[in-house]
Parts: sequence; structure tokens; C-alpha cells
Amino acid sequence: MNKLLKSKMASLCIIIASIMLITSCADTADEKQYQFPLTVEDIEAVLAEQGIDMYVEDSSTSDETTSGPSMKDIIINITTLRNSDNVMLGISSQYRSNYKVLNLIWDFPNHFPSAMSSEQVDEFFHNELSKHFELAGIFYGNKKELDKELKKLLDYYLEGDNYNNSSYWSKRVGNDHLEVRRNINTRSTISMMIIPNEMYEDYLKSSNNFLKESAMDEGIIIHEGSIAEMEKAAAENDTVKHFEINGHLEKIRENKAAPEKLVNMESRYLVPNKETYLNARLVDNTGGIDVFLQMTSLNKDELGKERIYNVVVLYNDGEPLYVVRSSTIN
Repeated sequence: MNKLLKSKMASLCIIIASIMLITSCADTADEKQYQFPLTVEDIEAVLAEQGIDMYVEDSSTSDETTSGPSMKDIIINITTLRNSDNVMLGISSQYRSNYKVLNLIWDFPNHFPSAMSSEQVDEFFHNELSKHFELAGIFYGNKKELDKELKKLLDYYLEGDNYNNSSYWSKRVGNDHLEVRRNINTRSTISMMIIPNEMYEDYLKSSNNFLKESAMDEGIIIHEGSIAEMEKAAAENDTVKHFEINGHLEKIRENKAAPEKLVNMESRYLVPNKETYLNARLVDNTGGIDVFLQMTSLNKDELGKERIYNVVVLYNDGEPLYVVRSSTIN
């Protein structure tokens, strides 16, 4: 090999090595893992990197141990931030049983004298919220996939009339469950939760217990029964009814065109963006019935297992509609 060729080969090796080093550094930066619970120093550093102008209003960390046979250490940090428009961002980062959970809550003041104008809210949603959503992937990890799913959500938010309505988003992102709610009924808020699959069934159980307690407070009776009993009760009169059905779902599929009677039905029992509902057939040992299923991060295999389904029976022009609101593993 002549000297010129050797020189070229050496230069090429240097270039390749440099590229590999740069790529490695970039990958390391992208894959930086933040220890949970988050520290104020890490939160402030990431906000600065993202160009998000907010200051820390308060921060506290607690260390708890649950009682019972399955004692678990839970360490939680809650940090509250604000910007010059008085938008509040609450970050709750939890570390429990070797798993991490992240909650983000945005609150937009809508009461005098600190209420934001509609123009200020529009400005935040269209120009700032995308940067804020990126915080989820930066802090929690799995940034590429979380960014992708949250972009879909933001596109949905900003599309047509959706911006003026409440919204609900529940998706599986790798091994994690992403849940986002926007509530404009009482206060203009957005809440986001990311929780690993290993802890999700416990979360569903807690949510279902809360749902029951809320129903009791409102004088709502949740009947434990079969599909046959639910159908019989639905035929008797057109008042809203609630059931717990022990069964499983089959024929789960996307609802290509949600019926107008469902999409436009006003009910406090339904989550918003009803056009994203799924279709399925709920089956137990007494029969089967077609149901609507709100957006869920559970997959078909998980939904096909024996579960306790919370079903609300609604009516439109006297016709019963069966909507699965939540479920817990049996």
C-alpha cells in the first residue's frame, strides 16, 4: 500500500471515528435519564434548555412507606412553577417499587384579576404548549415516541372545533400508559400522566374505586349484574343506569364513523372526543351486547381477559346506548 493510500485510509478512519464519537455523544444526550423523583436543579436546567420562562414557586419532597403485606417505598417530589402570565405548571415525579410515575398539570387562571385573555390562552396553546409537552419525554424518557404521540394529541386539540371543547387522550407508548385530559368546564386545565404498565392495573383499580365513591356521593346506584339483567333493565325505562359487568370484550375495532347520536349527546357520564371511541362486543355467560368503548391504552389481549367493566346505559330518542367507561382486572 503506497503512502498516499495509507494517508487517505488514515484520514478516513479519523473521519469515521469522529462521526461515531459525535453520534455517540448525541445519542447520550438524547437518552439522558433523570433520576426520580426529579430535583429542582434538573427541572430548572431543562426549562432553560427548552426556552421555557417559568420560575419555581414551591417544591417539596416526601418519603412514605405503604402499610400492609406489600410494603412499598414511595418518594414523591412536587414542584410548582409559574410564568409571567400566571400560568401554573405542577410537576409531580414519583419513584415507587423501582418504577417511576410522572404527572404534569397546567392551570390557566380564569378569574379576575389574574384571568388570562382568550388571546393569551390562544398564544400559549399554539406557540408554547408543544415545548411544554416535550418536557414529558425529556424527564420520563422514551422521548421520541412520547413526542410523536403528543404531537397527534396537539394536532387534534388545535383542529377545528376541538380547541373549544374538553378532551381526553389515552394511549400506550411502548411499555408506558399516557393519559391526558383537558377540562374547560370549571377551570381551564390540562393534566398528563405517564405510568408504567406494571403499575397501571393498580391505577385503574384506584380510579374505579374513586368512580364508585363519586357515584355514591351523587346518589347513583351501580348494579352488579349480568348482560341479560342489564338489557332487561334498559328496556324498562329510559333513565340512565350504571352496571358492573363481569365479562370480556371481543371484536374490538376502530369506530370509523361514530354515530351522530353519540357524538352530539351531552352527558356528564361520557368523556369528550367521542368520535375516538372504539366498537366492541361485551360478552359474559348470559350473552353478548354491542358497546362503545372510550379511548383506552389497554390492548386487545388485555381487554379480552375477564375484567369488571363499568358500563353506563344512556338513551337517545329512547334507544339504549351501552358505553364502557372503565375496567379493572378480575
